Parts: sequence; structure tokens; C-alpha cells
Amino acid sequence: MLKTTRLSAALALIYAGGLAITGSAAMAQESLERVSVTGSSIKRLDAETALPVTVITRAQIEASGATNTEDLLRRVSANSAMVSDTGQGTGYGTSNANLRGLGPNSTLVLLNGRRLANHPFGNIGGAASVDLNSIPFAAIERIEVLRDGASAVYGSDAVAGVINFITRKDYRNGEVSVRYGNTEAGIGGTEKGATVAVGFGDMASDGFNILLTGNVQKNSRIKSIDQGFYNRGVTQIPGSDPPSSSAPFPGYIEGLIGPGAYPEYPDPRFTQCGEPTSFVVVRSPSPNGLERRTCRFIYAATLDNMPDQDKYDAFGRLTYNLSKDHQLFVEGSYASNHGIGRVAPTPIREGFGPFNAEKFAFEPVLMPVTSKYYPRDILTKLGYTVPATGMEGIALRAIPAGNRISDNTNTQARFVIGSSGVLGGWDYDTGFNYAQAKGLLDYKGYINEDRFLKALATGNLNPFGPGDAASDALWKSAAMEGKMRESKSTVTAFDFKVSKELMAMAGGNMGLATGFDVRREEADDKPLNAEYAAGKHIGGEGTVPHTTASRDLAAVFAELNMPFAKGWEAGLAARYDHYSDFGSTFNPRASLRFQPTKALMLRTAYGTGFRAPTLWDVNSPPSFSNTADSVTDPACPDPAELGGRCNTQVPTKSSASSSLKPETSKQFTAGLVFEPAKEVSLTLDYWNINKKDTIGVIAADTLLTTPDLLKKFGSRVKRNAAGFILFVETPVDNLGDLKMSGFDVDVRGRIALSEGSGRINLGLAGSYVANYDAQKYTGGATGKFAGTGGDSTIAPVPRWQHTLSAEWQYSAFSFMVENVYTRGWTESAASVGANVGVEVAHRVSNSDRFNMSAAYKGIKNVTARLGIRNVFDSEPPYTASSSYGSHAAGYAASFTDPRGRFWYGSLAYQFK
Repeated sequence: MLKTTRLSAALALIYAGGLAITGSAAMAQESLERVSVTGSSIKRLDAETALPVTVITRAQIEASGATNTEDLLRRVSANSAMVSDTGQGTGYGTSNANLRGLGPNSTLVLLNGRRLANHPFGNIGGAASVDLNSIPFAAIERIEVLRDGASAVYGSDAVAGVINFITRKDYRNGEVSVRYGNTEAGIGGTEKGATVAVGFGDMASDGFNILLTGNVQKNSRIKSIDQGFYNRGVTQIPGSDPPSSSAPFPGYIEGLIGPGAYPEYPDPRFTQCGEPTSFVVVRSPSPNGLERRTCRFIYAATLDNMPDQDKYDAFGRLTYNLSKDHQLFVEGSYASNHGIGRVAPTPIREGFGPFNAEKFAFEPVLMPVTSKYYPRDILTKLGYTVPATGMEGIALRAIPAGNRISDNTNTQARFVIGSSGVLGGWDYDTGFNYAQAKGLLDYKGYINEDRFLKALATGNLNPFGPGDAASDALWKSAAMEGKMRESKSTVTAFDFKVSKELMAMAGGNMGLATGFDVRREEADDKPLNAEYAAGKHIGGEGTVPHTTASRDLAAVFAELNMPFAKGWEAGLAARYDHYSDFGSTFNPRASLRFQPTKALMLRTAYGTGFRAPTLWDVNSPPSFSNTADSVTDPACPDPAELGGRCNTQVPTKSSASSSLKPETSKQFTAGLVFEPAKEVSLTLDYWNINKKDTIGVIAADTLLTTPDLLKKFGSRVKRNAAGFILFVETPVDNLGDLKMSGFDVDVRGRIALSEGSGRINLGLAGSYVANYDAQKYTGGATGKFAGTGGDSTIAPVPRWQHTLSAEWQYSAFSFMVENVYTRGWTESAASVGANVGVEVAHRVSNSDRFNMSAAYKGIKNVTARLGIRNVFDSEPPYTASSSYGSHAAGYAASFTDPRGRFWYGSLAYQFK
């Protein structure tokens, strides 16, 4: 029988890493089997590798009260600025991991060590990554998070690390659970769900095992106006306005006035602007010296902070002993996520619709001055001379058409068949993997530009207030609704690897692993509606060309583990990848582990990595879109211009590049694991990542607000004859360097109380970012982003994040308190000014939330759990920028949950 060292026993608990929830499982087993750990292909007797790995166990998942993988990974401190499916609005309802905040493209997500298909909706310079809703939540046995690069083992995307979801195996019980949660305020945001898991067949006695799981989840929306987070800037940033837009309702005449801004001249045709959706702006005097006014639209008041969602997944796995040394496995899964994202009604003004490449201009938004809705009387009272005929440019918000609604249905189907066992003295594992993700986008509330301009030109549509039946009919005629986009992304792969212990060395047996994999990646991103593809929808994604592309790759890899002296172990790994579209890349890794005593282990690793360009980056036709936030034009020809064209969302033109090179990286880690006593453990790891040839775009707002960039790339800003911006070119390219480093810390403690009083488990897991330095182009100035709000292509980079927990276990009862903390950051004056009108830097407050839960297992086969998230009902910290991973305004949806105090409960029953 094999015995564990004291340190090895402690690692079963220590490797809970960034999730500070202490489970009740025994810290070690007396008998161990050789297993593979994420980041290595060599089977070994324990988890004492030279690589920093966080393990989240099934017991910890249950204790957390989490209902999805996103909620679990939020507690991993190395995972920063996640893309959340709860706040994207016009996004595609996906949830993406983001280790080190380097972007979803730099985190590799695996299921049982094999790849899934990326989400099928893509764009030039955007992320192509796995939607976490594709993971079968009820089937998860544990999650292993490698907090180091691993391209030497897995290939592309594993730059910041790897997240490997591992399902249950040899499960022979059954379990049914139900759960419900709701906000104490009763404003929505409810969670309802149920899971079932059934396993039968004993591998040892029956020679087979079958596992079947299912999970359903239903979440309800929260309206932004019911929480009002966006309005907090008025008090936190003196002199600021709510986040607003230059396309309001009621509308206004470009360069003149908005009739809804004059309550002293009441008219039933004109809606008066005012809270909660608009406010008055006073400009220069009118011809007779009276105030010239218009309205700005508080778009944030019409959003959803959380969407309606319906999710379900199913998973099945058959494991069958073909013989004593060979085992067959077959697994299949299907996951679906349906979400309804609601954002502000369509903004309509010149420059917000599609760009006309033939005219090299945007279509003007014109209404006839002969319209019965034209404010002739008010203009005359203000001293204007109103022409008898002609057309006037206007700007407005399509309130009569309702919110823009993106109804997304995302699915992933996956099938794997393979075998493992022993062949000629070698452990082997091989498998065929097919995964396909599909996406369907359905629009409601969007406006077709051509049809709207035609309707407006009749003079019978009222852009300033309520209309008659004819006006209502014209609004309906301009609607652009229905199925718009249906796409699929496919991965087909075959892999084979072997491993074996070789000759004896002074510290143990040498281990060797080698193998190969071949893979085909395909994307068919297809618009269903020709008008949608041409970008005729105002205020949408812009043009959406049909992108269809594929590539093939083949790779060979090897790994050597050498315990060359007592307590010493060296490791070497290398992988060679050949891609059909950009060529080849070779990535090695070297590691060293030293254990001088039973209580101390030192470890270090150095390796290289790469990220391949996405299929969209290389193959997609050019497309038009716009910036997410408003941008101030530093060369605006008329800063006092009434329409706000000097501070607005700016149109952009994206273009792919077939000559892109892959991103390359160098990663280094060094750390220690220390257990001075059986009840106390500490891990401390330093990490360093250097990326070159980063793939991305110089975003329009970054270009316009950075003098150095504007000087070098100013020709990308295209203007009309009057000097106003038409659009900004944002081609994808290999940009400059990115350097990032920091520390991960994990402290664990156990306190045995007096006899009969149970025990207390304590844990702290945190990540500190020492630096995040990035260039926008090779040789350019280096921006310092650690502790800042980032920019249009870099998410906020908080210096410190941690999860702190304390759990009391007594007999059949357990009670846990958890603190999830994110240090605030500083938003730039340019970002604050563009969003709330005051050019001043803003310090975002720290996010400091406490959760509590209690569980009782005193009834046979039953587990009851009651919990509170956000015990002290803390609001998310105010942010001035509106697009930190979402359309929600006033808080950063990538870092925090907008719900206040949230009560939840669950009931689980196990059967055999």
C-alpha cells in the first residue's frame, strides 16, 4: 500500500487554490492510483507537480451554492474580468472565462481534457472562445484550473492557463435536487433550477458504468430603472450627468432645438423631456436671445441589468471494460442557453446607421418642414425664420418601437468515443472528439434605416412625441424583426498519447509521455437576413458579412519527468503544431520541483506559448460597427454643435488580415508550498507573462484619446467635408508587447474544537497584479494598466482580488461565511468625461461582499441548504464607463452581481 507524505496529504486541501471554500472530504487517501493532472500528460501518484493548479471539488461546488460554472469561476481569484451572460444586452448571451484578465482567447477551456467548440458568432478582433454554458453542470466532479501557460501540452489558447472540467466517473448512486433563490427586494433576478444524476454499474464487479445527468435553470430579468445604479454618479462625481446619448426622445432638429425641451410652450404633439429617461441641455442663445435647448436621453434607464434566461444541459457517459487492460468510454452532452437581452430603443441620427460606401457618407435623417409635427411655432417664437418647404435633419430615439431585444439561443452538442488502458507496458489514452456549437439570433424592436427614412420623409411620423394611427403604422413599417443570424462552429479531433515509467533514478522512476493530435476547426457564421448582413439595422452590430472558413492542424508532443535526486524532480515538455493557414510553431517548457523536507516544496516552471488568429481575424470580409461608449473628438470642427457629434458613439470599419502571425508568449512561475503544522498550509506563487505580436485592434476611442496613437495613425480617422468624423478604421493586426506579473497566495487552516464541538476550516485565496503593461503597436509607448479601468480593448485590472472563507462543521450541520473582495481601480478622465460629461479621473470603490450558508444532513439521504448572498445588501461600486463587459451602466458587470441581498435554498435527495 502506498503512503502519502504530510505535504502530499495537505495538497488535497491546498489545491482548492482560488476558491476559498473548504470541503469536508478527507485530506488524503491511504491508497493512491496514478492519475493525470491538468498541465501534464504523465500519470503520477499525487498532485505534487511543479505547476500551480487550483482544484475545486464536488463538495466545494455543493457548499458554494453556485448554480452555474460562471458563478463558480468568479471565486477563482486568478480569473478576472469575466464576460458574463447576465449583462451583455446586445451581446450574444455567452459566459467566458478570463484567466489573468488577458481575454477569453487566452484561456483554454476543456471538458475531460478535450476541447469544445467555440461560440459560433464572431467578429474581427473579437474573442472566439468556449461559452461556459456548454459545460454539463450536474456532471462535474471537480474543476482543475492551471494558473500557468500550457501550450507545450495543449497547443493554442493556453497562454494564461487552462480550465479543465472533469466529470464524475464510476458513480453508482442517484441524486435529485431542487433550488430556488430570490432578491430580498423582490425586483426580479430569481433563480429556479433542478438537477438529476444517476449512475449504475460497478467497474470492478460489473465491468461497466453508466452516468446520466441533467440540469435545468430559469432566471428572471431585473430592470435597470428599478435599481438606478446609473444615477449614482451625480453625487459621486460632482457636476456630472447620468450616462446619456445625443439621440433622445423626444427628438430634436439638428443644429436647432428640441421642442420637448420647452415646457413653457406646451403642445400635445411634443413629449416633454425629463426624468427618468431624459434631461434638458442648454446651448447658445437663439436668434432673439432666448435659450436654445435640446434633450439628452438617459439610455441606462431603459436597459435590463439581468436578462431572462432558460438553460438546460444533459450528459451521459458509458465506461466499459473491454478486458483487464483496456477500457472503452463513450460520452455525449448537449447544452442550451436561451437569453433575452434588452437594451435602449434604437438611437437614430446621421452617422448611427449603415455607412454608404458608394457615397462615402452616412444617410441624413430628414423630415419635411411641412410636416404637421414640425415645431414651426416654437422656432418662430425663438426668432428663427422657418422655410416654407425643404427638409431638416433630426435626431431621435425610437421609443415607440420599444427596446432593442436580442433573443439568443446558443447550444453545444458533443460526442466523444475512445479507449484507455495498458498496451505493451505503456499507459495509453486515445479518443475521437466531435463538438458543434450553434447560435440563433432573433431581433425585436430594431429599426430598418431605409424604411424608416422613407416613413419619416412622408411627414406623417412624429419624432417628437405621440402620433396618430398613421404615425403608429409608419413606425411598424420600419421595424426590422425576426431571425437574423444562424451560425455554427465545429471542432473535429483525434488524439493519442502514451506514458510510461522508465528507468529508476535517485528520486524515483523517470516518466515519459508522448502523443499526437489532429484537429479540424470550422466556422460558418451566417446572416439569415440580407438587410441585417448589410447593416441596415440602426444601432446594431453594423454590417455582418457571411464568414465561412476552416483550417486543419496536426501536432506532436512529448513530456519527460526526471526525479534525478532525492527530493528533486525536473520536467521537460515540448509540442510542435502545424496549421494549414499560418504555418508552424514550437513550444517547450521546463520545470523544477524541490522538496527538502516533508513540510516544504519549492517549484518553478518556464515555457513558451501561442495563440492562433481566429478564423474571423483571417477570413472575415470588412464590416462596420461603432464604439460601445461615447467618444470625444479632439479635432471636432464645432465643439458647441447642438447635436453632440463631437461627443458620441463613433462608427468603425474593421478589416481582417490573411498575413497575421500568432501571438507568442513566455511564461514563468516560481513558488512554494509550506505546511509548518498538520493544521496549517501556505502556497505562494509568483507568475510572469510576456506576450509579443498580440492580436487585436487599436480601438477608435483609444486612438482618438491617445495623442501618440493619433499622431501615428491619424489617417485612419475619416471625416466629411465639414470635418466631422465619418468612421475610424480599426484593422486587426499584430500589435505590441504585453507584460504582466503578480502573485497568488493561498492560506489554509483547521481548528479542532473541544470534543463534540466540531471543527473550523479557514481559507484565504488571493491574486495580486504587480504590473500590466501594454503597447498598442510595436515600438510604441507602453501603457501602465494595473489598478486602472483599462481602455476599449483592455478590461479593468484590479490590483487585488481574494476569496476568504470560514466553515464550521459539527455533526450533520455546517455553517459557512465567505467574503469575496475586489479592489477598486481608477477610471481615466477621458473615459469619465465621455460618459458623464466631467473630465476628471474617478476612483472606483472596492467591492466587498459577504455570503453565508448553512447545510443540514441529519435526515437520511437528504441535504438541506439555506444561504444568503450579499448579506449586507451592498450595492456594486459605481463606474462611469458603461461597457465593462456589458451594456449595463453604473457598475462593472464583469466583476460583480447587481442583485442586492439574495436568499436561496436547495433540497437534495440521494438514492441508490
